[in-house]
Amino acid sequence: PWPGNVRELENLVRRLAALYSQDEISAEIIEAELKTGERSVVPDGGALIPDDLSIGQAVEHFLQRYFASFAGDLPPSGLYQRILAEVEYPLVLASMTATRGNQIKAAELLGLNRNTLRKKIRELGVNVYKAARQP
Repeated sequence: PWPGNVRELENLVRRLAALYSQDEISAEIIEAELKTGERSVVPDGGALIPDDLSIGQAVEHFLQRYFASFAGDLPPSGLYQRILAEVEYPLVLASMTATRGNQIKAAELLGLNRNTLRKKIRELGVNVYKAARQP
């Protein structure tokens, strides 16, 4: 049985579709992604990353713990794309939230072309809610 809720399952399926281009996704890949997802939520068995780190330092801190969690083995291949996908979704979501759903402003904030941002919103499954107009 699936250990989480429907939204978590939906997120896993979207992540698999975005990260793996082959026609069939093996049980090994799914198991690796489930382990990766568990690790990425709270690294090191509950130790949180300090708030005063820069983004680069926080990523480096996380990656050190992530690699250590494989006890000398390497993580499954495709790590680069998995990391980009994990970072890209919250980045696009935060940008859209900060601009109240204004894609032109969000694209400018991110330094992207608006059409590129629209494509990423679709690919990543970011829910876009536009702010109601104020009278």
